[in-house]
Amino acid sequence: MNDTMKKFIFVIFAISLLAVFPAKTAYSDEEIKYSRILSDDVVLYMDANLTKPWFTLPYSYYVKVLSVGSYSVKVEYKGGDAIHPSVKGYIELDKFSLAKEEPTAPYPNSSFTIGENCLLYKDTGYTYAETITENSIIDFYGINVRPSGETYVYGYVSTASGDNYMGYILQSAILNFALPILPVEVVKPEESVSENKPASESPKTSNALGDNLQIIIIVGISVVAISIVYLLFKPMPEKAKEEVITKSEWNEDE
Repeated sequence: MNDTMKKFIFVIFAISLLAVFPAKTAYSDEEIKYSRILSDDVVLYMDANLTKPWFTLPYSYYVKVLSVGSYSVKVEYKGGDAIHPSVKGYIELDKFSLAKEEPTAPYPNSSFTIGENCLLYKDTGYTYAETITENSIIDFYGINVRPSGETYVYGYVSTASGDNYMGYILQSAILNFALPILPVEVVKPEESVSENKPASESPKTSNALGDNLQIIIIVGISVVAISIVYLLFKPMPEKAKEEVITKSEWNEDE
């Protein structure tokens, strides 16, 4: 096997490795665990198209990330035991803020007493209701403000009679309603952006940059590899035959 053929096989092998083992993107599925709620307008939706708002998630809390789509992120909120059932929904990709590490208490226990008989609405259209009696307990999940301006709390309600419901209750019917806020690390302006990524920075941009860089690298290496193959196997022009003057021709010129 000559040197040219060895070089050709090496180039093909390198290209094959590049195709099988592409560059790693900015965030892999194994790295994504929790997303932090870092603004007051992070809405949990019922659908991936973000057309059915459920409730607004509380600032400083966490949601467990299940999958990341093109426009939305599927998350799980609360859960882990029978007392606090989980809800699964979607948040906007722009509101996705990857937590640096797994939190020890992603969902603080926020239970309140209902101070009066009231209605609990089971659906987002506020059409199906159950009567909830005074002194029932509601475990807080989120807030929903109606177009009329009324504020409702979405939560898991345990009644005095032992019945359990999930739904919306007027905030004004809840005694001493005040949510605990988890500590949020504040990024100092003088800190390097490259060393400390701001919590509000959207990973959508980072993912896009990572994907674009991967494409550029692949295209660049492919162009170089193709150029090498072309140079190795470029047909060489035939050398002009040297004119040979025989002794007889030399003698003829004398």
